Amino acid sequence: MKNKRVVIVPYNIGSQSAKGLQEVLQSILAIPVIRVRRDSTKYQPRYTDYIINWGCATPWQFITPNQFQGNQVVVDKLKFFQNIHKHNEANPDTQVNIPEWTTDKKVAETWAKQDTVVGRKILNGHSGKGIELYDANTPVEYCPLYTKYKKKRNEYRVHVFKGEVIDIVQKKKKKGIENVDTKIRSHLRGWVFCRENIYEPEGLRQQAINALAASNLVFGAVDIIWNEAENQCYVIEVNSAPGIEGTTLLSYVRAFLKDMK
Repeated sequence: MKNKRVVIVPYNIGSQSAKGLQEVLQSILAIPVIRVRRDSTKYQPRYTDYIINWGCATPWQFITPNQFQGNQVVVDKLKFFQNIHKHNEANPDTQVNIPEWTTDKKVAETWAKQDTVVGRKILNGHSGKGIELYDANTPVEYCPLYTKYKKKRNEYRVHVFKGEVIDIVQKKKKKGIENVDTKIRSHLRGWVFCRENIYEPEGLRQQAINALAASNLVFGAVDIIWNEAENQCYVIEVNSAPGIEGTTLLSYVRAFLKDMK
């Protein structure tokens, strides 16, 4: 192996996923696996280091510009949609399907007369944080980003590493919970990721691969919804430091080990 040390640079040194990745890699490799703070002044780089940027969006001299710029884009929902729009205009063969969006409150108010509108008050939120739903009966408030709500039969998280899908999970209702929210499917609202009995719609994998490529990321998790009536997949967001454990964690470990060979 050409690498003599693995260096993980997480967006947050306390990231449990980064810690888990470190522990599993260290249990397999005969070389040191360390986590380094994004603002570390003690880290001494070596040309033989294998660097894993786990969601760090801070410019760091040992991470390529594309890596932290890609993270800066996907962590901000508005920047993400703007970037995908530019990508789609320039790349007709690798289109990324996203819901119709706007930053104009008046446009959102017009949409709300006929459709449900999703307003994002927090552009870097997760697990449904900062999301508001508006319709003809709910006055539209100011949000930095609005999207037309797309009905979804299923919602997925697709993990991609260098153009290959390494894991797929689907959100499903928790057992024993009634009346769960079907529009905002978060863990707190009664949904969990499952990999058993998954229905995989046409285009799911390719949309995930296209979204990662458009975001200039080496790896990441792509959240995708499937509209059954249209038989169409829509990318909602990309996570450059997804929460990983169990089977998904091992999928990333295998991908990094293969890449280091």
